[in-house]
Amino acid sequence: MGRIQGAERYLPYTTYINVILLICFAIWLAPHNLPLSAEEQAIIGEQYHPTLKFLGLMAAKNAVVNFIIILTFLSFLLYRRANKGKTRPFEAHGIAAKAVLGVVGLLGVVFLGWYAQYLFTVSPATLDLSPDRRPYILFPAYILLLYMVAIVAAVLLTFRDKGKLAEGVLLAVAVLMDTVIFGVYGFMVMEKASPLLRNISVIQFMILLTCIVVTTFIDVFVFRGAEQVGRIQWGRMPARSQYTLVLLCVVIVLLMALMGYIRSGLREAWHIYGVMADASAWAYTPTMAYMAFVTSGITLLFLGSIAFLFWLTSLAEEKKVPVPQTAAMPDSKS
Repeated sequence: MGRIQGAERYLPYTTYINVILLICFAIWLAPHNLPLSAEEQAIIGEQYHPTLKFLGLMAAKNAVVNFIIILTFLSFLLYRRANKGKTRPFEAHGIAAKAVLGVVGLLGVVFLGWYAQYLFTVSPATLDLSPDRRPYILFPAYILLLYMVAIVAAVLLTFRDKGKLAEGVLLAVAVLMDTVIFGVYGFMVMEKASPLLRNISVIQFMILLTCIVVTTFIDVFVFRGAEQVGRIQWGRMPARSQYTLVLLCVVIVLLMALMGYIRSGLREAWHIYGVMADASAWAYTPTMAYMAFVTSGITLLFLGSIAFLFWLTSLAEEKKVPVPQTAAMPDSKS
């Protein structure tokens, strides 16, 4: 956004977005079981931190992961409208825009309504719960109904030429339900009806998905043909962004290699765990140190290959030599 004229009005929001993202990421990283020695366990009295142990549970992690995705999506919305000014009235887009947005909203309502109907009719025994736990199943179903109402309200607000307000309402309600309501409710479910937690995770994802899809369509129609208050200055890029891109490349390759090791390590001496054993003489699980050397070597080899390709490309580029401008000869007749 630093290379887009007009984006200055949105830059203050990025500070708050980054702070919240860092807090959510810290919660996502927080472990439930601390790797403590016997002396350290004796100091605090248990293996768990008295306060931070709650951040290591899936209820907290599901909440912050959904919040991270919504904030990341919000940053893309700010980028899209960075150089946009006054928008056109929604009526100017014609009946086709209303039809498309209406269908998208209807599909979102049907999508959520299908799962709400499942929760209203499912037997507690199907979820390995006793009959007295049924109220814990009904509560998320009612929350889904409320979000269906929020989608309808957002579509109607857009039809009334209040699309920006509709996007804000939809995003705020999604954050409230996914992070606050279901974040707290997840702890209650873990204590009272633990098998229901996986259904809560599904509901959080469904709300997140419908929020992103409906908000995207609203944003596309709201800013279609909007006035431009600035231009994109291509090539203007701070140096830190280039270092970040290189860092992301390194981290992604390391992550892919590490996940491959985890997949291999979890199977241990099995082709199919518990069914078909790997009885070959060379069946073994590499050590962590061996894995570190191999994944680091793969990363260096891959990035070196990419750098070599860029170097070859630079050799193929023709160097542009400026052609000297010859001075105009004076007319001999003049």
